[in-house]
Amino acid sequence: MFTVTDICNIAIQIEKNGEEAYLNASKTVDDPHISEILAWIAKEEAHHVKWFENFNANIAVSIEQQKIEEMGKSLLQDMVKGNGFLLGQGELEKAEDVASVLSRSIELEQDTILFYEFLSGILEEEETIKQLKIIIEEERNHINQLRLLQKTKISTVCEPLAC
Repeated sequence: MFTVTDICNIAIQIEKNGEEAYLNASKTVDDPHISEILAWIAKEEAHHVKWFENFNANIAVSIEQQKIEEMGKSLLQDMVKGNGFLLGQGELEKAEDVASVLSRSIELEQDTILFYEFLSGILEEEETIKQLKIIIEEERNHINQLRLLQKTKISTVCEPLAC
């Protein structure tokens, strides 16, 4: 069974994978508006990394638990880092066209939401659950932005934070 710390470590790696994948994809697409949206999502993912790191730092554990968690942390992060389902390296860059980039991004955001909904179901502290739900809503906003791009495919996409 995973501890909350284990799950936070997995979430941190998911968000790091996302940040890197979106940044790389933002540099490879030709459309400047899509590039801007992908770069914005990368910044959002970096914000999520910080939230999970701060949350993880606030979990009180014994010295024995800390030693066990440190041993498992590296293994878990390596497993998640290499998992394509969780925004593996190069996943978005492999897309052959803009439609594929957007479609894959939506799928990956949906997978992330499912994981965070699972995580919120095992947490007990109301404030933590509330903050996690905010991140889930931000992930849903990413999906909305990506769907808007899919539908419009025009050069006058609104600013990410203004939509």
